[in-house]
Amino acid sequence: MAFISAIRERRLRRSPMNSANRNTLWSSIVAEELYRAGVRTICISPGSRSTPLVIAFAELRDRHDDLEILVHIDERSSAFFALGVAKMLMSPVVLLCTSGTAAANYYPAIIEAYYSRIPLVVLTADRPPELRDCGAGQTIDQINIYGKHVRYFFEVGVPEIIGFRLRYLRSLISRAVSIALGTGESPAGAVHLNFPFADPMSPIPIPTDIPEDLQLSSPEAILGNPNGTAYSPVIAGLRSLDTNAIANIANQIISHPQGVIVVGVYDAPLGFLEAVRQLARATGYPLLIEATGAHRRDEIGHYDSFLRSPNFCKTHIPDLAIRFGAMPTSKSYRLWLEQHIHCQQILVGNIYSDPTHGLTQHLNVDPVSFCEQLAHYLQEFAPAGWQSQQWRLDFELAETIAAQVIAKSLNDIDELFDGKVYAELAQILPANCDIFIASSTPIRDLDTFFHSDRPIRVLANRGANGIDGTISSALGAAWANRDRRMVLICGDLAFYHDLNGLLAAKKYHISLTIILLNNDGGGIFNLLPIAKYTDTFEEFFGTAHGLDFAPIAQAYECQFISIQNWQHFRESVQNSLSTKGTQVLEIKSDRQRNKDLHLQIWQQVIDACDPYFLLCYLGLAEKVIRRQEECK
Repeated sequence: MAFISAIRERRLRRSPMNSANRNTLWSSIVAEELYRAGVRTICISPGSRSTPLVIAFAELRDRHDDLEILVHIDERSSAFFALGVAKMLMSPVVLLCTSGTAAANYYPAIIEAYYSRIPLVVLTADRPPELRDCGAGQTIDQINIYGKHVRYFFEVGVPEIIGFRLRYLRSLISRAVSIALGTGESPAGAVHLNFPFADPMSPIPIPTDIPEDLQLSSPEAILGNPNGTAYSPVIAGLRSLDTNAIANIANQIISHPQGVIVVGVYDAPLGFLEAVRQLARATGYPLLIEATGAHRRDEIGHYDSFLRSPNFCKTHIPDLAIRFGAMPTSKSYRLWLEQHIHCQQILVGNIYSDPTHGLTQHLNVDPVSFCEQLAHYLQEFAPAGWQSQQWRLDFELAETIAAQVIAKSLNDIDELFDGKVYAELAQILPANCDIFIASSTPIRDLDTFFHSDRPIRVLANRGANGIDGTISSALGAAWANRDRRMVLICGDLAFYHDLNGLLAAKKYHISLTIILLNNDGGGIFNLLPIAKYTDTFEEFFGTAHGLDFAPIAQAYECQFISIQNWQHFRESVQNSLSTKGTQVLEIKSDRQRNKDLHLQIWQQVIDACDPYFLLCYLGLAEKVIRRQEECK
């Protein structure tokens, strides 16, 4: 017995596991297995019930320099920060909180992760079953608390230190991370593991908790996979279509030369942009890209503006639309599709995302390989002269008209106008810069007015399209990629909604340029029909707040600058990009004036497009009349 105890003591001394008691050993295995599965970032919110896991992560960090732990007091801000990190790196980030309503504060970010397919591993501590539903403090029902918005949920169970249970624990962690990454049968997203712990929470030694012969009897339980990798990882390959399926799609395209390729809101995989450009050349289709989809160089980027032209929409009837990513932000594009609902749609890599409910094929394949396969087939086997050159030229003409009209309109505006912010940024932001754009008006204005020659990446929380957590997500993304400067553009309501997130900027010395568009309320509503109902509009929709954000930002040690004019704006942005820390550049404007300028610019685009495409419309009408006469 003494011999076995001596061996046990020596082996546990070599083992990195904390064997003070069952909770510490259980948690040490969880932390180690998460690290082996690829987790390098942990976001923790303080609390008592999660103590064993917190201690385990802290001890793991002592052994691994590349493991980073961030502590956020506010769970909602923590979750959106983790979302920003995972979005930037596309690697799993762990969230850890105590029991009770702390877990509920993760929910908005988990919903966003579900719809935007971002890998999060959510660990919630809980009281053991015997202390639930009996009046124990800080206890709620955490079983399936996130409903269908997580890819996987499991009630882990109270720690039990036997070989089989520890092997199960390692296998569970490996599986959860694989599911979060989307290497299983479902897309990437959040997974939720609920950890009940009974006392003690602290690493108080309880020798009877750990069997003396555990490491001898079940070395895999204590040491994990001998090769140092995850215990039971899931390895997935790329989904692709066979030659017959590619041929069928290619023939469909050849039969419908008047088509478009569209890139909506999209976290594009590596190599996608060149592949989709190759497909556009092979099909002859105009390539429509929104600002959050990919870098727009010579592609069609002003389609939201020129699709407001009634004559263009009447004369350009799409036969086929191939889309990557979510439905574009552009309402004009959606209305154009609905106007021509017979148009066949092919959605690649993002299935079941067609709010028009048109004739849709959903392809659950790798987008890059699909583009390359289809382009190669068309280049090799399509007949000569099948493309509609005029169709593409018309889109390029409309793009040129819209770009010129918008540029001239903005050049004539000297006042501080939200839309001009983006055109100015397109001129001054360097290539080693990223933009995080808030929902509501900012993302729409970015799509209309931001057109840069430099490959500036744009990130956004467009899964659920909410404004909550915007600051935290941008800070998380900026922290994750410290080699590039991040610019956040958000409205005043989005800024107000996540003021707690600024604590991370102060605590972790994150460099971020925040452009705060302050029109004192919900500017997006001024562009909606409800704005006509002046008796109720301002109270329920405009919601002016009258807040002075300067002292609030300064409380978080953020520099606050009130922009006076465009020269001041350009200088302030350039100075901020070369300054460490977080700066807030506030641009104040009038909501009604912003609305008037938006409508004025769109009308100028319509007025410029309609006369030319009226001729097309008249020519189309003549063809219809001749065909009717022939039928008679």
